[in-house]
Amino acid sequence: MFVINFPDVKRFLLIYFFYSCCALTVAAQAYQQRIDSFQRLLTKAVSDTDRIRLMGELSGNYMNMGKSAEAYDFGVRALRLGRLVPYTYYKALAHYRMGYVYLMQAVNDSAIAQYESARLLLSPDSLSPAAGSLYLKCNNNIAFAYANDGYSEKAMELIIGSLPLILALKDTFMYAATVHNVAAGLTNTNEYTKAYPYSQEDLRYMQLKGRPEEIAESFLSGALLMLYMDSLDRGERYLDTAAMHLKALGANVLWGRYYSYQSRYHTAKGRLESAAIACHKAFEELKQFDRRTNQYDAYTAQKELQEARGDYRAARAAAAKNYEMALEDEASSFVLSSLEAMASYSRKTGDLRQAYDDLEKYVHFKDSIDKKQTAFKLKEMEAKLQAARKEQQIASLQGRARLQRYLLWGVSILLWLTVLFFLYVIRQRKIRMGQKIRVIEQARQMEITDALLKGEERERTRLARDLHDGLGGTLAGLKLHLGRMAQSSETQQGALRLAAEQLGTSVHELRRIARNMMPESLLKLGLEPALKDLCENMLSPQLHVVFNAYNIRQDIPPRIQTMIYRIVQELLHNAARHSGAGKVLLQCSQEAAMFFITVEDNGKGFNTGHHHKGIGLSSVRSRVELLRGNMQIDSGENGTIINIELYVTDSHRG
Repeated sequence: MFVINFPDVKRFLLIYFFYSCCALTVAAQAYQQRIDSFQRLLTKAVSDTDRIRLMGELSGNYMNMGKSAEAYDFGVRALRLGRLVPYTYYKALAHYRMGYVYLMQAVNDSAIAQYESARLLLSPDSLSPAAGSLYLKCNNNIAFAYANDGYSEKAMELIIGSLPLILALKDTFMYAATVHNVAAGLTNTNEYTKAYPYSQEDLRYMQLKGRPEEIAESFLSGALLMLYMDSLDRGERYLDTAAMHLKALGANVLWGRYYSYQSRYHTAKGRLESAAIACHKAFEELKQFDRRTNQYDAYTAQKELQEARGDYRAARAAAAKNYEMALEDEASSFVLSSLEAMASYSRKTGDLRQAYDDLEKYVHFKDSIDKKQTAFKLKEMEAKLQAARKEQQIASLQGRARLQRYLLWGVSILLWLTVLFFLYVIRQRKIRMGQKIRVIEQARQMEITDALLKGEERERTRLARDLHDGLGGTLAGLKLHLGRMAQSSETQQGALRLAAEQLGTSVHELRRIARNMMPESLLKLGLEPALKDLCENMLSPQLHVVFNAYNIRQDIPPRIQTMIYRIVQELLHNAARHSGAGKVLLQCSQEAAMFFITVEDNGKGFNTGHHHKGIGLSSVRSRVELLRGNMQIDSGENGTIINIELYVTDSHRG
């Protein structure tokens, strides 16, 4: 049997099946229903992007019905509108739709130009799923156009090159379609053994996830491969499976392909009557679906049937019909295979002149194809060379630009660092100046506070001395005098004795006030005895004071002892007067130059935020700050705890 080697025009149907928006091959009535629906939606569309999408749908459906004029019109309208929108995806979609119109009419150069324009608008490095799908559709249809022109290697290169993007998009449906196209490409180059595993993978996927149309399409393609591999029994089983799914669809464009393949299988097995019936049905299907691909299939089946019958004139007529269509469609490899078959049949009929003419046409066309392919390869090599040169130039320019950017960045960074350094220096100067001002202000305030406290202590000492030595002595003498008068005058004895007692009480109170203003025990005995004496003097039935002292040294400067005494005195008086405490604990200790004071009571406590600036606490805080110490107050419902830390040497006070 003479088997022609053509670029498997059925792949035309496959690529349309998988990559056009109208993936389903349905009856003309269903196409018309879709067209009517899209027309209604188009009249209501409010955005240009919706109009582009709907015009593309109309173009594709009109093309599927064989109405190329209407398809071309809507394709052109979509292209014009695409130039007005800012979205690259919809611009690319318009080019894709126009490419489909050209591809289905086998105007391959124009189809490639439209698909290339679409691909240029879609960068494969940063594609959304929708844009990635459109990019792959364009890529695969370009591959078919190249295969239809005889550039099978280029087609395979494009198809295989799309696999990484498909895997990146995680599109298993696209992957299955690409596997099918790889099988088709290998079949086209007569590499049937390599095509077989891809075909089997396609069939496995379709049986698991395919729809009836898709399953039928895959099994028809598998049946063609089995025919080429002379695996006729398996091929017929594939045809039976395809028929089962086609019956569920009713009228369908794939029936024409099925009957053509069935005829070829019957012919290969010598069942010529059955082959003739199937071939007749294939031509009958052309009346409903006059698809170019179905015409190729029908005439190929007729050619093989007539060859098997020995009617070489009829076989040559069928081959000549394919030759005429291939010339119109510019399907170069199919032109060559048809001319080769025509020459063979002419020779078998004894028409050597016609056989010579057919072979001469074959040689001339083959030479032109070879030259075209050579020119294509040279052009491709030149394009690669130019691209390499441009890449070198771009790399050189990018290197220079990168160096300039680095220099600019370096200078900018250095300038910014310099500016930041000066700002930092200025800021640090301001900070240091502010610190110096604060230190000076604090020192001045400390001096003022120290002077005030010293003046206060001097005044206390003077008043205590005056009260004790002056007024106290006078009152004491007056008391003695009244006592003698009471002894000498019996009549006034009671009144004088009462006056003497009252005067004694006044003397005692006067001496207490004098002692509080400047305690003699502090001057004579030191800090610890003075604090102990202070606590004992504050004892009463209502207040119990506990004093604990640890490691208090005698060499604390007198002025600092006085300040510590005043701090404790003020804290104890506050606890006694304001807290209502029944018990006060005073604890004083010293460690090297640090002096620690803790006063704890069980009184009612106070709001530390409101009392921090009271007169008593303000005086305490002033003395603490003068000694460069710190004070912490913790007051609540169950009492108050005050902790104070002080420096007790002049060197630490600066």
